[in-house]
Amino acid sequence: MILTRAPSRPAAPRTRTMALAAVLALGAATAYAQDQTQAPTAGAQAPAAGAQAAVDQPDWQKVCGPVNEQQECHVSRQRLAATGQPIAQFLVIERQDKKLLQIAVPPVALIQPGVQVKIDDGEPTGVKYVVCTPGECLALGEINDDFIKKLKAGGNVVITMLNPQGKPVNFDISLVGFTSVYDGAGIDPEEAVARQQRLEDELKRKADEARQRLLDLQQQQSSTTQ
Repeated sequence: MILTRAPSRPAAPRTRTMALAAVLALGAATAYAQDQTQAPTAGAQAPAAGAQAAVDQPDWQKVCGPVNEQQECHVSRQRLAATGQPIAQFLVIERQDKKLLQIAVPPVALIQPGVQVKIDDGEPTGVKYVVCTPGECLALGEINDDFIKKLKAGGNVVITMLNPQGKPVNFDISLVGFTSVYDGAGIDPEEAVARQQRLEDELKRKADEARQRLLDLQQQQSSTTQ
């Protein structure tokens, strides 16, 4: 995700500030750097709210650390596709007395309307896009304590974007565990970086295994037709 980064410095051992900046960068930008075939295409529909995902979804995570000499806490959860690739992210940023909501979705979004966020059966909240890159589109807006209370009391949040044809694409994220993570202590930024790296390594391993199975199947089919 793209947030305020730590000031650039000469090459040196990683500090806590640099570690948190790395977490922010890894949270979505790297996650969405994937094949276009894995992103929602025109007319594609992500699982509706309450639908069972084919893979285990990651838990909520809270990371706290200094960014530009300000202490920040980030509470986030990703939404994984059936392939295990992250396709959306819900992130609450606490920066001094300000609270922000950042949403990351694939870069096939219709920009003008932004995204909508709906907690259970409540009224949807609109969030405008602030930037789109080849890897993702980010929406950012300010929220208040009342919104946090609704998240704590809720069971599910649905992010809705529009694809280029104007059709809604939904990403559901469970709110189970949000309250305990939000109210708890944040993990060390360097540990968050390590967790993210382990996740990426596991995704790469599974992708390599799937590729090999496909190659083996193609070779078997080729052998039977000769």
